[in-house]
Amino acid sequence: MKKAFFTLALLVQVGFAMATEKTKNVAQVRHENVKMYQQAGTASKLLKSLTTADRVEILRRLNNQWTIVMVDGEAGYVLHSELVKPTAYQTLAAASAKR
Repeated sequence: MKKAFFTLALLVQVGFAMATEKTKNVAQVRHENVKMYQQAGTASKLLKSLTTADRVEILRRLNNQWTIVMVDGEAGYVLHSELVKPTAYQTLAAASAKR
């Protein structure tokens, strides 16, 4: 009985670990030409201008204003107010547009 319980507990932990690795916190920008900066501040170097078709992965929220994001393998800072969660339709449209 102990062996069965231990095996079940181990399988549940592995399942949770695998589920969290596959999920990424993805967002989109509200409108075209949203600025991504090298540091948290509009006076820092501008890395790129983002469009609504860009896939923005949220790494973590820095504070009430800034979010650290990853776009095309490059990390930067975007104003949190410029980010929205994509709907299923927007996600499909962005994926087909990049093909």
